[in-house]
Amino acid sequence: MKSIKILLASLLISASAFGQVDKTPEERATVQTEKMKNELALTPEQFEKVNVINLGIIQKNEGVKTSTMTGEEKKAAHKSNEEARDSMIKGVLTDEQYKKYQVLKAEKVQMKSAKVDLKKANLNKVETKPAPAKN
Repeated sequence: MKSIKILLASLLISASAFGQVDKTPEERATVQTEKMKNELALTPEQFEKVNVINLGIIQKNEGVKTSTMTGEEKKAAHKSNEEARDSMIKGVLTDEQYKKYQVLKAEKVQMKSAKVDLKKANLNKVETKPAPAKN
C-alpha cells in the first residue's frame, strides 16, 4: 500500500513537470512577462510591449532549437537573441527599471552557474567513489 502511494505521488509530480513543457510560445511569453511585471512594476503599456518582445524572442529561439545548426551555432544564435531582447527592452523600461532588470538577470545567471557547478561536483563524487568490494 505504501509503495502504491509513493508510485502515485511520483507519477503526479512527473506529470506536472512534463505539463510545463507543453506550453505554447504565447503562454511562455505571458508567464515570463508576468514575472517581469511583478519584479519591475511594469505599466500596462510596458507590459504589452515587453510581452511582444518576449514572444518574438521565444519564437526565434524555437526556430533555432529545431534547426539543423551545430550546438555552437545554436548557442551563438541564442546569445544574439538575448542581446536583441535586452536592447529592445531597454527602450521600453525606465532607467531604474532597466538597472533592476540587469541585476535580476545577473542573479539568474549566477544561480544557473551555481547549479551547473553543483551538478559537476555531484558527478565527480559519483565517479570517484570506489567500487563496492565483492564477497
